[in-house]
Amino acid sequence: MIRRAVPDLGFARRVIDTIVALPDQARHPGLEWNQDVYRAVDIDAVIYADTGTPVCRTALCVAGWVVQLDPDVAWAYDSMTLRTAGLTDDTTQPPVQLAADLTTARDLTTGEQLPAREYAKRRLRLTELQAGQLFLGTNTLDDLTEIIEAIDKGRL
Repeated sequence: MIRRAVPDLGFARRVIDTIVALPDQARHPGLEWNQDVYRAVDIDAVIYADTGTPVCRTALCVAGWVVQLDPDVAWAYDSMTLRTAGLTDDTTQPPVQLAADLTTARDLTTGEQLPAREYAKRRLRLTELQAGQLFLGTNTLDDLTEIIEAIDKGRL
């Protein structure tokens, strides 16, 4: 029998609790939940955090929120870099060429880059079946909670 890693449901529940608490302007300025997209950055919708820092409005699904909340990873392309690169016309230092996929997570220790879905699957230690159910674009918040409970009880 092959032993599988135990899913990190504590972190999964923290992600769900954060999503439920949105909008939380002070802790997560400009961030929203949208289960239909891993990460969608609206470079034209800039808001200001309580600190005065400009941020772009960004929607994230549960896998995107795993990347967002994990201190060991960062988005390969942060939202303000995307905005600046999209608007800059600097001939001495051309704008950064960005990948079309804005969902790349970069491990801050190893530098490895993975799509958000793959990173979130590994971070939560989920099987492919569990990840497929949890990251389904049509899930509601109730669905996400039920899926985590099913994983916890060994039904998924």
